[in-house]
Amino acid sequence: MMGTSIDSTTNESNYGLFSIRQAARACSLSRSSLIRLEEKGLLTPAYTDARTGYRYYDNDNIARILQIQKFQWMGFDTEDILSYYEGGGKADRLLATLEHKLSVLQTQVAEMRLRSHNVPDMSLSMITVPETVCCVHRYQKFVMQDTYHVAYDFFHKCVEKGIALAPKPLFTILERTDYLEGEISPLPYDCCVCIPVLSEHAPEDAVTIPAYTALSLLLYGSYDSFNRASLYLGEQVRKRGLTPAGYLRTIALVAPYMGKEIDPNRYCTQLVLPVK
Repeated sequence: MMGTSIDSTTNESNYGLFSIRQAARACSLSRSSLIRLEEKGLLTPAYTDARTGYRYYDNDNIARILQIQKFQWMGFDTEDILSYYEGGGKADRLLATLEHKLSVLQTQVAEMRLRSHNVPDMSLSMITVPETVCCVHRYQKFVMQDTYHVAYDFFHKCVEKGIALAPKPLFTILERTDYLEGEISPLPYDCCVCIPVLSEHAPEDAVTIPAYTALSLLLYGSYDSFNRASLYLGEQVRKRGLTPAGYLRTIALVAPYMGKEIDPNRYCTQLVLPVK
């Protein structure tokens, strides 16, 4: 059976126009909302009375408004929607925007899975760490508590200076290699606490840490097992024949500074070692 083609020769002049009140009601919008769509360049009424300024809309206008509403519900901004219509329906930009949103959502889901982990545990994987712009403060670490106090103090100073912080976990860079040799030295070592900032508003002394490949160890639970986790990471580096390409970083995914109510057994720390 042959398909039936749609007649596209409808005489649109046979149909009356709708007032702004009718159009707004059909789309469950206010009159001002329709005018804002026009001001943004997203909508042009089928007819505007030059004398009264009254706007009138046709079927195509109503269908377009409904499509714009759908795009807005999907999270697209004005520029995204305009690019779709100006490109004759080319959806490349919309797809790229959705794929980015999906990537962000997947990351957020993964983070919530980390936060919902109830059993002290460790999880090893190879990852790619994206470029990060940070304010950096060097200090010498003697005991675990040093990091908390130094990081808290530096965080406070960044806020006092009016620096725009990024919604990313702070981390430390530990300038030590003892764990790679299967031991934990009692000697102090140099560290850097890094506070991620918004790149477009970063201060002049901010440091850009390039993207890198790393061996990652997720540590669930209190900091009591930090040394054990470091030794395990060093052991895996040797077993896998990996060559370090930098110092160990510890990313505070779930940590005390996020809320005093958080149970220490629910902390989640990511030990990240750049590798070649």
